[in-house]
Amino acid sequence: MAASAKYRSLWGEAMIPFPREAWTDAGLPPGSLPEGDEIPMEVEVVFTSLLKGEIGMYDPIQLTTENGKLDVLLIVVGAVQDNTDLLYVIDPKTDEVLQFDLVEQDIQGVNTNFRCFVEFLYHFERFIEADEGKPGRAGKAAELQERLRAVDPNAFQPDAWWPLVLEQLTA
Repeated sequence: MAASAKYRSLWGEAMIPFPREAWTDAGLPPGSLPEGDEIPMEVEVVFTSLLKGEIGMYDPIQLTTENGKLDVLLIVVGAVQDNTDLLYVIDPKTDEVLQFDLVEQDIQGVNTNFRCFVEFLYHFERFIEADEGKPGRAGKAAELQERLRAVDPNAFQPDAWWPLVLEQLTA
């Protein structure tokens, strides 16, 4: 399998494979994963797969407490481009994509699943490429928000990541 034609037409060769088969074998539903088996390397401002430091792409992170009441496995799927301490992770128990802040040790909702996350990156990249500057940006950002809301309404819950990103586009 390779990248979907839609994604390849936007990102070309600037894509990296993800371990689709291993993840589905481990129990992630195929429908929760993006089309194809590649994702973009970078999307300006919001995403990078080029991680620095000890944590790499697709590495597991185990969150536990001393008393054993918390034991959560997360899988790293990228980071915010300008702040690689803000990791994007998948929770394999829920399929949800979360943002894990390595500094604050905080977690914030991002998308219902990895498929929705990559679809958001696709629409965001198209928005960035078509952006002609501040005049008219707020209206186009509102259109983007409606497109994204149709893909994943859960991404617009209070305290989720994407509303903060879109708010910056209209500021």
